[in-house]
Amino acid sequence: MSAMASMSCIAAAALVAAPAASAQSMYRCKSGNSTYLSDRPCTSGAGSTLGTIGTAPSPTYPQPSGTYVQRAPKAAEHVGYLSSACADIAEAIRTGPSRGVRGDVIGGLHEEYRQKCSEDDAAARQRVAEDRRNERDTKRAAQSASQQQQQQARIASDQCNELLRILAAKRRQTATMSDGERADLQRSEASYAERCKQ
Repeated sequence: MSAMASMSCIAAAALVAAPAASAQSMYRCKSGNSTYLSDRPCTSGAGSTLGTIGTAPSPTYPQPSGTYVQRAPKAAEHVGYLSSACADIAEAIRTGPSRGVRGDVIGGLHEEYRQKCSEDDAAARQRVAEDRRNERDTKRAAQSASQQQQQQARIASDQCNELLRILAAKRRQTATMSDGERADLQRSEASYAERCKQ
């Protein structure tokens, strides 16, 4: 085996033994009448690139963040009726986890709230219940008034339709009416116009 052939075999073996992650380019170089392989660009300028030898690097993906920030829950309705001191404690309890406050600190706030704000909390919740009850009563009253108004409108419409039917029947009899009957018809028509043509 010639020296150049031995060099080619050694270069190929070195490439096979290289780790998959160490991909590299190979070059076919010429030296006089001989050709050899090299992992570096040919020094004489005569040669060509064979390509990259080895396993292509694995694609990288962004790793999810390991930090989860808890979102503060919505403030309860009754908090608006609390005293300022109790409202401050309630707000600290609500936003504590999202601000990274330790669990023992939040537990202490809960205990402080129970001791100082129990009566205030009960009164505030009672006011919320009263507000809801008043809203329901107001809504029911408005619905009842609307239904009553619609019923009255239907009754008035039915009455006007009946008056109009009676007037139409009387008008067909004007040729045989007495003066008194004609005067009564005119009064009925005036009453109908005032009542039903508004």
